[in-house]
Amino acid sequence: MSYEELSEYFSNVTLPEELRLDRASTQLYVADFVKQLLKNMKNYPENWRHQYQLMRIKHALENPYNGPAIPRF
Repeated sequence: MSYEELSEYFSNVTLPEELRLDRASTQLYVADFVKQLLKNMKNYPENWRHQYQLMRIKHALENPYNGPAIPRF
């Protein structure tokens, strides 16, 4: 997805304070992180990592993780 598409998507969605991305990852302060990633994506378009992270957040919003947590020992 392009910067414009991701920017529009995240401007129209309600972001939670905390979001579980997968079994091992939880993103804290989602709104601030998305804002920073969009800014970085605009400033550094050749760096694919910002787009990848935004796509992970987008996927987690559309398909919330509801599986088991990592066991604590």
